[in-house]
Amino acid sequence: MSRFLARPLGAVLLLALALGLVASAAAQEQPKPGGVFRAAMIGEPPTLDLHTTTAVIVQQITWHMYEGLYTYDASYNAIPLLAEGHTVTDNGRTYVFKLRRGVKFHNGKELTSADVVASLKRWGKIATPGKAVFRNVEGVEARDPYTVAMFLKEPSGALLMGLARPNSGAVVFPKEIIDAAGDGQIKEYVGTGPYRFVEHKPDRHVRLARFKDYTARAEPSNGFGGKRHAYLDEILFIPVPDVAVRLAGVETGEYHYGQQIQQDQYDRIKTMRDVVPSIIKPAGWATAVLNHKQGLMTDKRIRQAFQAALDMEPIMAAGFGNKAFYRLDPGLSFQEQPQWHSKAGGDHYHQKNPAKTKKLLQEAGYRGQPVRWITTKEYQWMYKNALVARQQLEAAGFKIDLQVVDWATLVQRRNKPELWDVFSTGITFNPEPAFSTGTLCNWPGWWCHEDKDQWMEALAREADPRKRKAMWEKVQTIFYEDVGRIKFGDYFSLEVVRKEVQNFQPRGELALFNVWLK
Repeated sequence: MSRFLARPLGAVLLLALALGLVASAAAQEQPKPGGVFRAAMIGEPPTLDLHTTTAVIVQQITWHMYEGLYTYDASYNAIPLLAEGHTVTDNGRTYVFKLRRGVKFHNGKELTSADVVASLKRWGKIATPGKAVFRNVEGVEARDPYTVAMFLKEPSGALLMGLARPNSGAVVFPKEIIDAAGDGQIKEYVGTGPYRFVEHKPDRHVRLARFKDYTARAEPSNGFGGKRHAYLDEILFIPVPDVAVRLAGVETGEYHYGQQIQQDQYDRIKTMRDVVPSIIKPAGWATAVLNHKQGLMTDKRIRQAFQAALDMEPIMAAGFGNKAFYRLDPGLSFQEQPQWHSKAGGDHYHQKNPAKTKKLLQEAGYRGQPVRWITTKEYQWMYKNALVARQQLEAAGFKIDLQVVDWATLVQRRNKPELWDVFSTGITFNPEPAFSTGTLCNWPGWWCHEDKDQWMEALAREADPRKRKAMWEKVQTIFYEDVGRIKFGDYFSLEVVRKEVQNFQPRGELALFNVWLK
């Protein structure tokens, strides 16, 4: 599995660390337990049930609480976390996972195979990446209290990466909590992670505390795997929707960390005595998601008209300001991922062709019906992308109804196809394209296309890296021809931390295990 992820990506991440690793003396400092870490987040999480959403803010908070069988190492390869390891038999169709013994849930119960089986089945039923993985799963069973078997329909080239993915991840809950939830959301937020849930006070904070009985792995820390330390007494994830307030709060010491800072503040931040800027490159690609299930965007000609009108340079400039924080590129994977990056289908990207838009709208019989576009100011770049795109689209003949809501509302509303035609979001960095949110059929937008879906399934099964890249290029070509989503461009995030924060690594996942306060 791991050999399919090219090492140049690790070099890119090392560059990010060089730009943002807090306090070069941290390596010489002895970790000091204690303190309350205050993280200024862009807003409220829509849920704390990680299986049910791909909203990144939910992952950033909850993966301190929940863990899965696998996670990523520093080069984004899959490595064991709750699993000791695995064996593969039956010509690649049976995976047998051995669990670590003595791992405790936050409620004091020991983790067993019954919890893993119940959690994997639920993940496969309701989670966006879980559904993609489980299309190739015949069954999961507990062979003994510490052994789980997964039976595949065909060999997989991506199973472990699917299990390691943190976003809407395959985390393990106690079986009784899953049973109590039924078809609904879990009511108790109990995991095996280094921090345990204490309380969620909406519009104030989500409070986590060190789990004193946490059972860490023995290996040295490696990316998001190996030994995880809970040095902090507590973590407060505080919703701070105003980006200026987040930055000001870190500068004054009210917060230790602020996310999604305006990129045009980068030069000013570098002059702040106690604040360290961190650049995450790559972070994601900015996108407008079109509704393929219901409404105007079910007409391919209208989708093509939308795509043809857009001039991506001013759209990205409005959202990200400083050119060091964005680039125009058609690739659904990043330039930093040479094993996946391609310009296939790129003739349909960045067309700047309003005349073509008008012709397509006329052919489609469009009569000025409002295009309902949901966006948010909590991610300022999403709102600014949408403002400039609206101007271009209306100049080419569309009528855009821009609806501005908070992020939690957007995430909830996008699940109801009758309420919208377009919504703003970002497709974040993903090392395994077989489970890319930007191309999955079962994610809001519901871009289901027979040929694309067959290539995605083949990609998940194939082991040969050259064949896998060719399959991904087929998917990308269909993406632009059918207008699966609208990619504006790649973006790089700016975050800030206080100088007293030690061992902080600037990555989009926001991992605060192994971090301490000086």
